[in-house]
Amino acid sequence: MVNTLIRPVPGLQERLLLLANRLHEYVIQYEAKHDSRAIFTYAYVKITRTLADRLAGAGFSDAAWVVALAEHFAGHYVSALEASELKPPNVPPAWEVVFSTIGLQRTSVLEDLILAMTAHIVHDLPLSLVEVGLTGPGGESRIFDFQRMNDVLALAIQPIADGVTTRYEPFFRWLDQLERRHTVMFTNYGFRLSRGMAWYNCTRLLDGRSNQAALVSLTKSVVTLVDDVRKPPFWSLRIVLRGLRFVAAWFRRWPRNRE
Repeated sequence: MVNTLIRPVPGLQERLLLLANRLHEYVIQYEAKHDSRAIFTYAYVKITRTLADRLAGAGFSDAAWVVALAEHFAGHYVSALEASELKPPNVPPAWEVVFSTIGLQRTSVLEDLILAMTAHIVHDLPLSLVEVGLTGPGGESRIFDFQRMNDVLALAIQPIADGVTTRYEPFFRWLDQLERRHTVMFTNYGFRLSRGMAWYNCTRLLDGRSNQAALVSLTKSVVTLVDDVRKPPFWSLRIVLRGLRFVAAWFRRWPRNRE
């Protein structure tokens, strides 16, 4: 039975689906080249389609702002992808360290997803919020709609992460159970917390007294995470994980289907 209270949002859902389709083109391209950037990009397609599916029934007060934020947000990621193809590359430092790390294919699929998703939320989301604004035309805060976005996406992020590891690393999913310090990103709490920090960092960017320090910290936070993931605190665990990641990289699956 169709819920008559949930009606399509004219034009807005189509914009999100077009965005998802554009990201999916990168997935096809990267999977064909066995490029690890496919992993987060595939997850991003799923995230964007989830938002499109739930846009009408999520109770947003201004769905147009939500879509504009999604477009600006994805735009930063697409720009980083395009910049990586330039000769020489001209990638923002936060993305350069992520792309170079996952490009070595010495990380697990889940780690590739964590690194890219963290860079996107920590670095790109505050910048995107600055671009679309934290207040409406009447001065009202956009925090309600931002929180509703968190509600919609936080519940979907763990199933999406599970789907990603099943797609690309079905035989080595157990590898990600050995070191789980960073998988909090895929919990309801962790996802909301990281996005909440992005809102806070946006307010720092908008404050002239803290703007430059905030810009530096966005990149520094990503670099610190990459180093932490690549170098676990115990040397024995570090050696074991390094060996297992090397083996897992050889058995990573690159799907031929274009779903």
